[in-house]
Amino acid sequence: MVYLYFHTNDPSKRKAIRWFNDHQIPITQRNIEKQPLTAEEVLHLLSISLNGTDDLISLRSRDTKALGMDRPSVTINEFTSAVQKSPRILKNPIIFDTNKLITGFDQEKMGIFIPQSQRRNELIQLMNRFTHPQGHIKLA
Repeated sequence: MVYLYFHTNDPSKRKAIRWFNDHQIPITQRNIEKQPLTAEEVLHLLSISLNGTDDLISLRSRDTKALGMDRPSVTINEFTSAVQKSPRILKNPIIFDTNKLITGFDQEKMGIFIPQSQRRNELIQLMNRFTHPQGHIKLA
């Protein structure tokens, strides 16, 4: 299952939802302002992010600037508490499954959520479009 956490209905969130619908991948959406994250959920996001808080914190957010969080010295407890009080310090949207996480909408990165069998089928369909019936590759 793929999860999409968001705090604003911005274009990145809408593009991500459209992308998942186009690829027929079910997602579970959650507005983290209306349903704040638990400490365990924040820790899970940190555990699957490749770069820890760098992947999660939006440096351009007014809320982040207002908190004056110094990322290199912030503790996990401070970060967890800040996210629970001000979810807008997080990038939007946060998309993840059991072991992969991306933030924002980047069409090239979204492919990590396509199941392997579906990727294989899409590659076969693509190759069929460029292959001649006798097995030669069409050049034009």
